[in-house]
Amino acid sequence: MIKSLFPVAVMATALAAAPAALATENDSTAVEGTYLLVQPNDSQRALALNPGGVASLISQGQQVRGYTSGLGSWQMTGPDTARANIIDFNPIGAADDGNGASHSVFELSFSDKVDGKFRNLSGQFSGKAFDRGQNPLNDDAEPARMFSNEVEGSRIGVDRSGEDQGQLYDNSPMMVVI
Repeated sequence: MIKSLFPVAVMATALAAAPAALATENDSTAVEGTYLLVQPNDSQRALALNPGGVASLISQGQQVRGYTSGLGSWQMTGPDTARANIIDFNPIGAADDGNGASHSVFELSFSDKVDGKFRNLSGQFSGKAFDRGQNPLNDDAEPARMFSNEVEGSRIGVDRSGEDQGQLYDNSPMMVVI
């Protein structure tokens, strides 16, 4: 009887520990923070991966091109990978390019973990721009155009060591209170 219960006890212990192991492997606090992203054409964006799965994106081109800051959600897809879905809005006058919402998907890989936080990322994003009035989350919506690009990025942080309080560097989380 004891021999037949031993495998059951081992299996129950392993199953009880599995969720904790997965939570450690996909610890979102290691990636939460704000990153400066740079595309191969030197275009830059700031991407914030906030606690609770909220993502926000600001691009240096938004004033020139007329689109808005993006908002969306993100989640871990592995121990050092994440996916973010971002929605933003395009200018009214850009009918050929899509003058409604855009939906972008960022696939990101993180590296250079220091003090439990990743310092760098690489990846790509792809997206679709839609005409005004179309829902970019509707699978049947026909995009006006599609786009994609690669990105490299570094964490934006605040150096709290030494005499120069507030000096920016790239390996500490940053909290912004609005």
